[in-house]
Amino acid sequence: MVETRILLNRVTRIIAYTRFPFVDQENWPDDRCTIVNDETKRFGIKWEKGVLYPNIVILDGEGSVREFGLVEPKEAINEQSIPKWRTMSEVAPYGRKFKKLFFYVPNGYEENLLKLLEENEIDFDGIRGYQIESGGLKVIPFITKNDDYDHQVT
Repeated sequence: MVETRILLNRVTRIIAYTRFPFVDQENWPDDRCTIVNDETKRFGIKWEKGVLYPNIVILDGEGSVREFGLVEPKEAINEQSIPKWRTMSEVAPYGRKFKKLFFYVPNGYEENLLKLLEENEIDFDGIRGYQIESGGLKVIPFITKNDDYDHQVT
């Protein structure tokens, strides 16, 4: 069995490179930049407990944050993660109506995450489940609040 940290970094890279942009997405601006925080920490957010490293950071052409993606293991879907999630939501920019913060959790944990986010009034855009199938990664949208286009299985 692959160590959780290593697996999470692999899953993060696959999500970042297949969904930001989607492989066939034609309306992704050329100057948009996708940053991955994996073994190498490239982009951090200062907060009261030090620095948070969102798994995926999308910058616009001027270097401003456009959206965040958090890839969580099942062990992180609990009350202890709420301060981190709240901080990420607070610094995430708005989409049309909701914060551009996407959560990726192991398939089957989406309802648990949604309940925690709603009970703690944490603004977000989407929740996706991920699962490993035959050595590949499948991402299944659970909820998308801003743009229907983002609600794609990959």
